[in-house]
Amino acid sequence: MLLRWLVIVLVQGVWANIEDERCVTAVYSAYDYVSFAGLPTKGRNFWESKCRNPLKVASIYAASEIYCNERERAIGLTQLANRCQESGNLELLSREAVAENLTEDAIRNMKTVDYQELSRGEPADAPVLISASYFDLMFKTIESWEFETWSHHAFSYVGYAYWGGILSLGMAYRLADWLFHRRQRRAERALECNVYPVIKLLESIPLLGTGIHWIQTHVMIPGPLTAKNGRHLLGFTFSTRVEALIVVGFWMISIVLSVVGYRTFPGNIYWSDVLSQILRYSADRTGIMSFANLPLLWLFAGRNNIFLWATGWSFASFNIFHRHVARVTTVQAIVHSILYVVMFIQRGKAWRGLSKTYVLWGILGTFVMSLLLITSLDRIRIATYELFLIAHVVFSIMALVGCFYHTIVFEGNEYWKYLWPTVALWIIDRFLRIVRLCYCNFHVSISNGRLVKVSATRMVYDEMADVVRLEITPGMLSLQPSPGQYYYLYQPFRLTGWESHPFTIGAWSYETEDWTSLATTSKGRPIKLHDVSHVPLLAGSAPEQDYQANSESGSSAQETLLKLTFWVRPYDGWTKQLRQQCLSSPGKTGETTILLEGPYGETFPLWRYESVLIIVGGTGIASAVPYIQDHLRRSDEAWDENPENEKTRVQDMELIWTTKQAAFIQDVSRRELKPALERSDFRASFYATRDSSASSEDPTDFGFDIQSGRPHLQSLIMSRACDACSASTSLAILVCGPPRMADEARAATHLAMRQGYHSIKFVEESFTW
Repeated sequence: MLLRWLVIVLVQGVWANIEDERCVTAVYSAYDYVSFAGLPTKGRNFWESKCRNPLKVASIYAASEIYCNERERAIGLTQLANRCQESGNLELLSREAVAENLTEDAIRNMKTVDYQELSRGEPADAPVLISASYFDLMFKTIESWEFETWSHHAFSYVGYAYWGGILSLGMAYRLADWLFHRRQRRAERALECNVYPVIKLLESIPLLGTGIHWIQTHVMIPGPLTAKNGRHLLGFTFSTRVEALIVVGFWMISIVLSVVGYRTFPGNIYWSDVLSQILRYSADRTGIMSFANLPLLWLFAGRNNIFLWATGWSFASFNIFHRHVARVTTVQAIVHSILYVVMFIQRGKAWRGLSKTYVLWGILGTFVMSLLLITSLDRIRIATYELFLIAHVVFSIMALVGCFYHTIVFEGNEYWKYLWPTVALWIIDRFLRIVRLCYCNFHVSISNGRLVKVSATRMVYDEMADVVRLEITPGMLSLQPSPGQYYYLYQPFRLTGWESHPFTIGAWSYETEDWTSLATTSKGRPIKLHDVSHVPLLAGSAPEQDYQANSESGSSAQETLLKLTFWVRPYDGWTKQLRQQCLSSPGKTGETTILLEGPYGETFPLWRYESVLIIVGGTGIASAVPYIQDHLRRSDEAWDENPENEKTRVQDMELIWTTKQAAFIQDVSRRELKPALERSDFRASFYATRDSSASSEDPTDFGFDIQSGRPHLQSLIMSRACDACSASTSLAILVCGPPRMADEARAATHLAMRQGYHSIKFVEESFTW
């Protein structure tokens, strides 16, 4: 009911501006179906007949006198004069020029005609007056057409309103969360109270506490349907129920708005039968709504989508929205094309209609969009990823070009208002990608005799672990990595060097480059290798700050360099080629040029929770290690020296890591995980799904065991949830791994929350195309 009244208010607001024009418009439109002696009414002389034929113009003035009031005549005739000037470059005959036919007697003696009473082949040799029924029919026809024209665009804007509302809710939640924790920190410093007093107070209010827990349990945490269905719903893949609800809502709105709101009636002058009216209106509606979705399509696909930051949602979520907006857009384009083909066939002019240039461009656009949809299917995309990337860009450009030329015939290029924002979004995103690329990899400096510093990469392939370790030293010294961040990696000096692949930062450390040392690398650049990875973690200093401090103290011979570590599991395509490059090098180690684009991603505040459980699979350890390192940094006394730093509240942290090869676990454990494994507030359980005996080293040499098989995640999560509930502490569960593992962990968390464990936060770190 509310929606109905809203539509009525909108219609009345728009109609107030154009209703005064409609009366005279109905008059001169009715005379388009009446022939007059003199100039022909078709072809090149259409506007000359309408604006300069004395018989026709006099008839328009006469009918306007009878059926329109003074205000309507003034506005309507002014509009007609403007159209004569704009479309025909002609002046409308003035009233004085045909005054002899506009006296009261002349008008009273004019012949009155109904619709189609006069044959188009027998032109009238005197002014005629249209009948009241003819005027009413023409008025109703125009009113219906103008409403449909307005509603096509208005209904298209509903999609913007829908996504605007969804994004506003996400931004409001993020802002409220930020303000909430900011006030908590102030209260903690001032009162030295418990960190969760406000949460406990809110949850002590039965109604509010129950509502928050219900939303988290039944909307935010669970999968689309049940644990048995995993993340599949209606053949589509969703990580969470809220994503599925948002997408289903958009589909429903798009379908409903495509089939409702048509004003049809028998006897319409433009299309006499109701079926023809429905065909035309629905064809136009679906085409316009498809165009209107294009900016949303490009916005959600962009890496530099500002709403990624504003809402804090993952790229994976926006990628799901992008795919479904694309599907809706393509389906609407296909329906639009099919309906117009049906109309061409009905008129018996199929070949003539389909052979028009702008129609061919539209067919090309629809065909290319269909190809985009097909090549984006999961199986095809995974099997031929590199081909998918190229096809996606090429087909997208072709689709946009087709849309531009398809609508070039419309007056004022009115539909380009949907296309230019799409082009702008694409250009802005590509420009920001280049900016990020240059920022990360190139640094202009006159120190040490090097004008431009470029990112350098060392890669090592561990055959036992089946993992390529990339160690990248960015050209920009001021990069400050954070947990949850990821970069796109380019290898420019290869045939398809424009390709980029996203990888999460697995770890980072700092090395001291000593230009007075005698040790040199294979490139002749001396590097004094120190284990200084703990220094930035404890002191919180950036490499550029360290370098400036050294310069001020007179020891500018040393420079602190940031080293980013990525773990790459070789599959097909680019990752397989990286492995081959390592295998073809001595010691399975090589140096190459890899450029970084980023950083992207958001850091989740794990430090706000007393208990943390991290569950990862395979190279998903890349998401866990930065959070573990962050915990070490925030636990150090030096961290508290800065009042702006928020100290960790984590009392115990547990890592559950499952991977195929035990060798991968051993390698990371003796490097990045070694400081954490020595702490009492951290414990880890390792699982290898393949025979760990194949490893060349004994797992007990590292002080831990590697179990065979996979952990029972439901038992682990239920146990930790029970412990947290008994101790009245909060629990954060971070998961990064294969979809099956993530689904199992999510289902177990959902089960725990349904059993009454309130203070649980589930976070899934994932990146999907």
